[in-house]
Amino acid sequence: MPEKPVYDRSLSSIQIAQPCHHCEGKGYTEMRDCSGEIQREETCSFCNGTGKTENSQHKIHLIASDDRGKM
Repeated sequence: MPEKPVYDRSLSSIQIAQPCHHCEGKGYTEMRDCSGEIQREETCSFCNGTGKTENSQHKIHLIASDDRGKM
């Protein structure tokens, strides 16, 4: 399910939370042995168990409708 946009005070950008790409948003990683069996689960060290990266607020800049760039 997509994350809800988090609106910044500035009207020029919208922030969208992104899931951690290391744990796929679960907040933990599965440690497996060479046969693929899960041996243990550990809190993801990249997101500290939140499921979202520290730098997860990617800004999408809204383009104002103006005549810049038109020829």
